[in-house]
Amino acid sequence: MQVETVDNVYELQEQDLLIIGSSRLHRTKRHQPVKQIVLQFDMLAQLDQYTKDYTPILLELSEPLDRLNGVLSKHEVVKETMLNLLIQIYHEACFMESGFEVAINGALKQLLALFIRHTPAITPISPADWQRLKPVLDYIELQFVHPIRIHDVLPLVHLEYHYFIKYFQQCIGMSFVDYLHLRRIKKAEHLLLTEPLNIADIGVQSGFPNVTQFIRIFKRYNGCSPSEFRKKRIERPSSSNPLIV
Repeated sequence: MQVETVDNVYELQEQDLLIIGSSRLHRTKRHQPVKQIVLQFDMLAQLDQYTKDYTPILLELSEPLDRLNGVLSKHEVVKETMLNLLIQIYHEACFMESGFEVAINGALKQLLALFIRHTPAITPISPADWQRLKPVLDYIELQFVHPIRIHDVLPLVHLEYHYFIKYFQQCIGMSFVDYLHLRRIKKAEHLLLTEPLNIADIGVQSGFPNVTQFIRIFKRYNGCSPSEFRKKRIERPSSSNPLIV
């Protein structure tokens, strides 16, 4: 199976493993019928007191997670460990024996540890900058469903308005408004796939009280409307057209 992203083409063979970040567009070409295991999960839901300090890596604020594929091609041990964890999660989800939720959560945490340990970063955010901006990101995490202005977070960093705008962009790699929109859009994606709510209600619960604005911004990040996103992701694939890794 061939997988093409914006800047790479991957030729996948038996026992291959491919990681694609949530924001990376990709398309596939299957040379013959393919059996594959697909693991798709909400990274934000995995952030806790131990992992949230690594938010820039896990949420791809520094570099896309698919840069890990270069590491996997050179380090078979890391690749084999990740593959075994993936298979373990798959088996636990299939058989659902007593305690399977704990087993899946533990395997996911091990996967995240490998992501954190082996993701190469060209220009990672410095520890000092991260500690300074962390209260702002925590505030967004708690309040993103409500209206948030830049002036609301300035007391958390004790910076002047215009300096903060440039500082946030430089450290995070996107503007404050774009980051806020991204957090809301990720919440909307989760609701679209897990809750039988109408589009307007999903917009409200994601921080977009105006449905027109919600649809416009959603299209900007996903290239399709919320309704189209839901239909494409939930639609059951045929046996000859399995989901992408």
